[in-house]
Amino acid sequence: MNVPHRLFRAASVAAVICTLVACRPAGPEPSTQAPPLTRGAHAVTGNATYLERILMPPGSTLRVQLIDSQLADTLQAVIADATLRDLSGPPYAFSLPYDPVKLRPNGQYGLHATLSGPDGRPWFVTDTRVPVDPARNEPVELRLVRVKSAQEAGTGATKPTYWQCGETRIGASFEGSADAGKQTVALSINGRALSLPLARSASGARYADDAGNEFWTKGASGTLTLAGEDKRECTQADGPSPWDAARERGVAFRAVGNEPGWLVEVGSGDSPSLHAELDYGSRKIDIATVQRDKDGLRYSGQTANGTKIELAVERKRCEDPMSGASFDASAQLQAGGKTYRGCGAFLDAR
Repeated sequence: MNVPHRLFRAASVAAVICTLVACRPAGPEPSTQAPPLTRGAHAVTGNATYLERILMPPGSTLRVQLIDSQLADTLQAVIADATLRDLSGPPYAFSLPYDPVKLRPNGQYGLHATLSGPDGRPWFVTDTRVPVDPARNEPVELRLVRVKSAQEAGTGATKPTYWQCGETRIGASFEGSADAGKQTVALSINGRALSLPLARSASGARYADDAGNEFWTKGASGTLTLAGEDKRECTQADGPSPWDAARERGVAFRAVGNEPGWLVEVGSGDSPSLHAELDYGSRKIDIATVQRDKDGLRYSGQTANGTKIELAVERKRCEDPMSGASFDASAQLQAGGKTYRGCGAFLDAR
């Protein structure tokens, strides 16, 4: 009996069987569930979390949006939108598919997330828009912060709160004492200022005037009704509108338009600076000093390469044809022989 030969044959058979059944080390079966973080060529993936030791109730949802920052004033701002349901504890893995056709060369994009309870009331949000490059296909970490109610934020009339009402981002500053019935809210809407006094309500905090303007908050959600326009649902947002942000930078006049998307911002003073982003941001113009007429309704200047710029403003009601938003001024910008038309607002309370 050739024992070594038989042992060799047995070992060979065992090796073949092991190959056929895919031998692996003993241990627990691997999970067949796909990982929640799926990286794809056309999806933004990542995790959202918060620091507070709070467990969200059953039925909570996480909404994540991919925003085109340069189109923030238009309906085309949201590139992708996804909602995760029936969440438990953080972190929350998300995958946000998007259409690459909607991305523009040299575009600037960001993520906004809202974690809401089962009743739809926001509990946590991203307090700033988180920059992201969708094409890089790298996971993004979102840090959410606790949402304060309008009444909490309004105590002492400190920092303004920001709200997303339909397609419009507004600022709201609460002044005075709600307990004494003398509180007012100062709203900033597309560069326009509107002050509303506290009014009677069965619940929440309602501010209204006799012209049909109303802002009604209930915790971190609410509604906005402007005279002659439909009611809009509002939720507390992560930062100011482009109009409020421009005012904080010292911009005196700002205008936007569509098809192609464009914007212009003019500084204050008799010889202000001018900044313009044209053709969806593909062209950018900066002039250190432009000439301004005595009424502040016409500006003219020239770039370093000789491109002539003229901005004409008219104080009249202007409605954006795409968003339906109302403004206090119309604007026409001529740059290098091309004309751009849109709506704008004076931000320096002139």
